[in-house]
Amino acid sequence: MYKYILLILLFQVVLLVYILLPNKTELKMGDEMKNSICVTLGNNIKKYRKLRGFTQEKLAEELGVEIKSLSLIETGNCFVSAKTLNKLSQTLNVSPSDLLEDANCSNCERLYQDAQKALELLKENPAKLKALNYILNGLL
Repeated sequence: MYKYILLILLFQVVLLVYILLPNKTELKMGDEMKNSICVTLGNNIKKYRKLRGFTQEKLAEELGVEIKSLSLIETGNCFVSAKTLNKLSQTLNVSPSDLLEDANCSNCERLYQDAQKALELLKENPAKLKALNYILNGLL
């Protein structure tokens, strides 16, 4: 279970670092990996939503998000925050790792490598490292 929580944290760190970088070409996360994680999460949310008898409208209401946002998440076009992932797992009565479960976890190593690259790029920027540290501590 912890490897999936770590997977989410690392993915969010990579996305955050990508947002913080002034020159977006400095960090290139493979689109296929990003899409794979988003699609896996979206498919699992949809699967468990239907198993629990939720419509998109009802689940979105329970989560406090727009229906359009939930639709984007379920189609793999958007990723969730750690807070929303936690609410999803509680509402659908599954663990966060169940929502991220993929038969092929070879992406874990790639995600970890991307996160390491991102941290290396921020090594010389104390302000961004401080912001990243604050966010990570909030997620843990």
